[in-house]
Amino acid sequence: MSTTLLQELQGELRRLYIAGSDLAAEDFRLKRLEPKLAQLGERAPVFKKLAEGVAALTGPSDPEARAVRLQDVSLLLNSVLSTQGATAAEAQVVTEREKDNELPELTTMHSYRQLTEVQNALSESGGGRYEIVTSAYEQGLFRDLRLFPFAMKALSDSYSEIADFAARNILPSYGRSIVPYLLYEMDIQGGREEERRLQVVRELGVDPEDARSLERLVHAAEEGADKVRSAAIACLGPHPAYEARLLEWSHDKKKAVREGAYRALAVRNSEAARERLYDTFKGKDALLAAEAIGYAPSAEMIDMLLPLFEELLRKEDAGEVDKKAKEKQWSALEPFLTAFEYARHPELERLYLDLAGNQSAYPALGRLHGGDCIRILRHAATYLESTDTDEALDVLKRLEEQDPIYLPYAFHASKRRLTPAELYDQYVGSGWGRLKTVVSKKSQRAQKALLDTLRDELYAYQGYVRIRLPQDQIEAEWDPRWLDWLIERDDLQLVSALAAPGNSRLLPYIERTMEKANHHDAHYIFTSLDACDADEDTKYELLMKWMERKDWKRTYSMYEEESERLLRVPDHLASESADRLEALIKDVRYDSLKEKLEEIIHALRRRAASV
Repeated sequence: MSTTLLQELQGELRRLYIAGSDLAAEDFRLKRLEPKLAQLGERAPVFKKLAEGVAALTGPSDPEARAVRLQDVSLLLNSVLSTQGATAAEAQVVTEREKDNELPELTTMHSYRQLTEVQNALSESGGGRYEIVTSAYEQGLFRDLRLFPFAMKALSDSYSEIADFAARNILPSYGRSIVPYLLYEMDIQGGREEERRLQVVRELGVDPEDARSLERLVHAAEEGADKVRSAAIACLGPHPAYEARLLEWSHDKKKAVREGAYRALAVRNSEAARERLYDTFKGKDALLAAEAIGYAPSAEMIDMLLPLFEELLRKEDAGEVDKKAKEKQWSALEPFLTAFEYARHPELERLYLDLAGNQSAYPALGRLHGGDCIRILRHAATYLESTDTDEALDVLKRLEEQDPIYLPYAFHASKRRLTPAELYDQYVGSGWGRLKTVVSKKSQRAQKALLDTLRDELYAYQGYVRIRLPQDQIEAEWDPRWLDWLIERDDLQLVSALAAPGNSRLLPYIERTMEKANHHDAHYIFTSLDACDADEDTKYELLMKWMERKDWKRTYSMYEEESERLLRVPDHLASESADRLEALIKDVRYDSLKEKLEEIIHALRRRAASV
């Protein structure tokens, strides 16, 4: 089959992706291709279907339907081009699949200018692309139909973080309607891209009525490369008809195939599936079974495993506890921690309460390396931290007294159950409150644990960047005495997090800190300054002193926050600001930075002149 006509059609469709699907109406270029496709359609049904799609695309239609039709024609065309000519039967399968599985919730509401940066980021290589893609996702740009092909393409991106983000966040957000597209464009002998594709399918699930998608999935499970087989098998758990096959695959000689079967059986959660996983826990594949159960923990499965776990923990052993024995003990216990990681079960709560509060009753803990014992107790603490009861909190406090490593769990649980004043009194208060008990033994570790815990509580992550909580939330949820305590500890990041009006020590602290702060502390300095009670002229003076103390010979850029603040100085100080900045130009080494400063100076002079 010649692809010349198909490639010409692809070029026209790409043009419409850029210009917008509305321009397809009565488009003469497309209408010129339609009869050629129809003529070839007499010999190959796929050309006939393409001709019908082009006719529908150029004919009368509402904007949303036209956008969906553009997507349908493009996906069918790409399917044909990817194989350089499909058989009639294959073409018919793709056609019917697309007819039944459109993407009706997607729109074309965004301008091309908004989309082009994302399209370029997913079509090229180079730095900074990850931030562009994640930001576009947060803004909802991927709900635009024109970005859907780029989201699919991202699964094979050379930068694995982008490909993984697409599989983990972007594609699942489209919903189950994309599953047929994922499966019918899959290369079952492929590699990591196909695993990601099936990862999305597993999360979204295959519609039980979608027989063709299930057939394609089973074909990949039977004939694909080992890792593709494993990922495809894992998708079959929700479908009872394949249970016998799953049990058979769980005995396969290939580890990857068994792993996929265990994952599917954990989701299947039938009596036979649970029995098979239970038996596996006693053999060489215990960790594989544990990972499968951890992904989909069921109450029935936890009921079966908990007695085994408790028996191992309570078991007495009079033998010599050497390094090999400790490693063996850990190998026996580790699968249970993996299986229970995300489980919630009343009997598991009972066991963790007793384990953390009465460790001497569980001899197995004493036969472990210190680090492995801590890992088990941390699992218990993590579970109890989210158990909102007085009993759980009491056990966490006892763990905290035992070792500061458990302080974060007790702190998080205490914060949910105490008022802001009570929380401060418990951990600091007069005489250092609860922290005093710990400090008497391990003061540096205890204080570091508390400061790190405060950092986790006070900052949320946005990508890789820590974002301060909203000011009203800080003032409502945190006792103001924390700010004084942090100023005494000279922790700029945390002072910035809790900075609020009304503290007479805050401004002097900022002034002192500016003298020793480095270039990267700018955000924390100015966030603190925003929150203090200083007047505008004082804040302006501190801003200018910050700029004047920079080593401009070594500085190659300015933070956007700094330039924005300079442009917002009070009107009556605009001229003075321009003069003071101009005096710095002579020391600037890098041309781009010099140009930036000159732009700011010109803007300030224009404002001063207009005033």
